Amino acid sequence: MSKMQSINEFDIVFISYDEPNADENYNDLINKAPWAKRSHGVFGSDAAHKAAADLAETDRFIGIDADNIVHDDFFGVEIDMGKIRSTDVISWAGKNIVNGLVYGNGGIKCWPKDVVYGMQTHENAPKGDKRA
Repeated sequence: MSKMQSINEFDIVFISYDEPNADENYNDLINKAPWAKRSHGVFGSDAAHKAAADLAETDRFIGIDADNIVHDDFFGVEIDMGKIRSTDVISWAGKNIVNGLVYGNGGIKCWPKDVVYGMQTHENAPKGDKRA
């Protein structure tokens, strides 16, 4: 069953630490999505994403890493939530400006808050866990 949902119905959280263009990229985002929030200065991927989830008031949020510039047309995207499981992370590819490659790592993601709160990224993986 189709259940189309606009990207604009999710909270958008810009996640920054000390990226050189973070302020410039955040200002660009705010010009396109004035409702966007910012999580800044939280050390570590795990903690930074949990802090972003804390800022979000929606069950899912759009996480935008500070080295991303979002194209205007992104805000016209609709997701068929009828095809998405509650634990799915939706990822959009980004273009690396250094090498021109396009891939999902570091791109924009639509995170379920429950998944973020339950995840353990490499810096918080149990000691000795070789999968991390």
